[in-house]
Amino acid sequence: MTGVRAWGKWLPGIALAAALAVVGKWLARGLSTGVASLSGLDPSAPDTQNLVSGIAVAVLLGLVFRNLGGLPAVCRSGVGFMATTGLRVGIVLLGFKLALGTAGRISGTALPVAAACIAAALLVTTFLSRLVGISAKLGALIAAGTSICGVTAIVALGPAIDSSEDETSYAVGCITVFGLLALFAYPWLAHALFGSSPLFAGIFLGTSIHDTSQVTGASLIYQEAYRAPAALQAATVTKLIRNMSMAVLIPFIATRFRTGGRALTWRDLKAAVPGFVLAFLVAIALRTAGDLVLAAESARAWLGPDAPSAWQSFLDGAAILSTWALAAALAGIGLTTDLRKLRALGWKPLAVGLAAALSVGFVSAGILSALATRLR
Repeated sequence: MTGVRAWGKWLPGIALAAALAVVGKWLARGLSTGVASLSGLDPSAPDTQNLVSGIAVAVLLGLVFRNLGGLPAVCRSGVGFMATTGLRVGIVLLGFKLALGTAGRISGTALPVAAACIAAALLVTTFLSRLVGISAKLGALIAAGTSICGVTAIVALGPAIDSSEDETSYAVGCITVFGLLALFAYPWLAHALFGSSPLFAGIFLGTSIHDTSQVTGASLIYQEAYRAPAALQAATVTKLIRNMSMAVLIPFIATRFRTGGRALTWRDLKAAVPGFVLAFLVAIALRTAGDLVLAAESARAWLGPDAPSAWQSFLDGAAILSTWALAAALAGIGLTTDLRKLRALGWKPLAVGLAAALSVGFVSAGILSALATRLR
């Protein structure tokens, strides 16, 4: 009965987020046709059917709905569920699009870029926090959110360093402001810089945008606009590399504030390893194992002639479910963003957050541009 009551509580918000995802897709298709016609292009051509991203429209619809009309109380639980659990389910299902070989090739290029971006954000934020006079804890929260994992890193680090509620709120506000701007602007910047390489475009998005939801939204916009699923895969793997670094960096940052405070607990360390990251890795392993098993003639003979088609149907279903779960989750992100709360930030945290955001973008673009030049 508890599960039934929970679903009854979540259903209105889930339905609202899903409806915005559907409407966003429909509006984007109509806008794409209009833009193509005005530009003298063939509206029926595949390359012109996604000139306007359905994901971007869904997020904007959510923002407008929340900030002009307000979010009904009956929808809050379900919208929150979609913005958190729905997003994680969609990301985990993306793992079934990747085999270990593909993920390994992406990781080999993404890991040093991500490491450089993390180092740059930590150094820049620490220096500027002291320069403008914001608290060391607020600076650490902004650094963690920018360099590692957005809101998740802030929420994990906050209790470990005993930050105040205001400090946590300010850090989340910075991540929200600059992450939303990057969500809409960086897909086009990524294509301008690395349009010939979906791998590099995806790694740029995965290293230069803060929160997991924002990276996912930007890479989905890129995929829709440029028909580049490889960019979405690269961005997802790159972002999850950053997420996994929480297990090391959150305790490392927290030790700087342990001089007189409580010791790190097992709960602090556990919070530094998001469960959905591990589930994503399990999905990659299952995809790899399934492909390897069905590649063997003896296994196909034992499983039966329908096994390959059944496996492909499962993968296709996971891909469809992932697409719609992510679309609804990102609409939910828009519905949970109250722009009015950002007015209280003040210029100092915003200045530090902007500098940190720009630093990771410049470092990522610089390293990837140098790699692209070497490969030519």
